[in-house]
Amino acid sequence: MEPTTIAIIIVALIFVYIIFIYNKIVHAKNMNKEAFSNVDVALKQRYDLIPNLVETVKGYANYEGNILEKVTNLRSNATNVNSRGGLETDFTNDIKSILVVMEQYPDLKASEGFIKFQDNLVKIEETIENARRYYNGTTRNYNIIIQKFPNNIIAKLFRCKEADFFEVELVTRQSPKVNIAGD
Repeated sequence: MEPTTIAIIIVALIFVYIIFIYNKIVHAKNMNKEAFSNVDVALKQRYDLIPNLVETVKGYANYEGNILEKVTNLRSNATNVNSRGGLETDFTNDIKSILVVMEQYPDLKASEGFIKFQDNLVKIEETIENARRYYNGTTRNYNIIIQKFPNNIIAKLFRCKEADFFEVELVTRQSPKVNIAGD
């Protein structure tokens, strides 16, 4: 075989390999985007549940705070994964504070509306946790693909950046603590 033929075959193989790796990166990146979309849908379901909670509590405790404003802001602020996780954790803390207020009203806790809310909240929080785990799994897979050698060279060539993991504290992960003794 001639040296030019060998060189052409080597260049063609390298080109095919680059295309293969690029397509693998694109697939992983799209799976990651789809997974975050699932997280976003689950979080929006939680946002839809909160106005009902506020209305339920308002009747008993005259409590609203600025929770509805925060729900509106979270719905409209499509930010990056890191800042979104921080906003969600702050929002979770607000929900926990409402639940602490609710603890002070036994009639409220026994009401059908509150029981239904609690059931829905648990279901939505499980959905968020599952969606978050799936997203973080796709993030891990994508990051591994672009960090491996020689994939990392191709990823840098196409300006691929690592994806961020999504961490959010869930309302149902730990119960709000109520201090009855007043310490």
